[in-house]
Amino acid sequence: MKRYEYKVLDTGKDVEQQLNDLGAQGWQVVGVTTKKQLFIAPPQAIILMRELEPAESLEAPSLVEAHA
Repeated sequence: MKRYEYKVLDTGKDVEQQLNDLGAQGWQVVGVTTKKQLFIAPPQAIILMRELEPAESLEAPSLVEAHA
C-alpha cells in the first residue's frame, strides 16, 4: 500500500518559486482553497502531496540484484 504525506502552502509573492522548489522535491499540487469574497481573489492556500516511499523500494529485489 502506498503512503503519502501532505503539505499546505500559504500563497504569497514568491509562491511560484516555492512550488517549483517543492515540485523538484517530489511534491505535487492536489488542491487549492479560496477565500470567499465579493471580488475575485487569488488562492489562499495550496495543498500538496508526495509519496513517502517510492513504490520500487517496497518491492522485493529482483534475482539479478540478489545475486550481484
